[in-house]
Amino acid sequence: MPAVNQEAERIIRGMKKNRHRFKKLYGKRDKEVMYATANKLAQKEQLKVMYYKDFISLVEGNPTTRMLTKSKTKVTGNISADRGSSEKDNRAKRKGLEKDLKKKGIGYKKGVGEYKYDKGKTEREVSYQTSKPDKMSKRRFGKTMRRLGRKHGQESVITKDKDKSAKLHYTDKSKKKSESLGKSKPGSHPQKYGETSGSKVRSGKLPKKSTKPAYHYK
Repeated sequence: MPAVNQEAERIIRGMKKNRHRFKKLYGKRDKEVMYATANKLAQKEQLKVMYYKDFISLVEGNPTTRMLTKSKTKVTGNISADRGSSEKDNRAKRKGLEKDLKKKGIGYKKGVGEYKYDKGKTEREVSYQTSKPDKMSKRRFGKTMRRLGRKHGQESVITKDKDKSAKLHYTDKSKKKSESLGKSKPGSHPQKYGETSGSKVRSGKLPKKSTKPAYHYK
């Protein structure tokens, strides 16, 4: 089965790095399944159309995949310290947030978050996926996340309990009630309301562009 286009060929090259996994799963049909999957994905616009298993098989080892898997199997959160457009100021704020997270014993993974304002403007920030410490209760973890959100001048934070729907908690003075965001899904958010990629953040600096696939809640 030939590749339908150049995008399919690119996907196949990436899949061949994990050829042994396809061989283990599909035996003599590994090449056939590989090409069929690549051709199907090449004809889709976004990773959101992929089955979760396909996503894991294709990009296993990708930091976004690890973040997505953790959001489905652990109690996690999402928080940022970015505020305004000054990268210098935001780098200092990130250090402050990291210090507070470590003090609370909360582990984290840095990535890049993208979201769209109501007016249509898209913004980017260094986003922290946090993990609940083993000895910390879910209730206390949620309260700690909200307190840190308020302390670092954020409008909201997110908490998520394993494979349940993520919750958006407002931490500003609006007194809005928490909202359900939906479950974790691979790919970019269809309306760009909010997504996170595992793009590497070097020296605490926001990358100029995202280099990894994203995941979102919907």
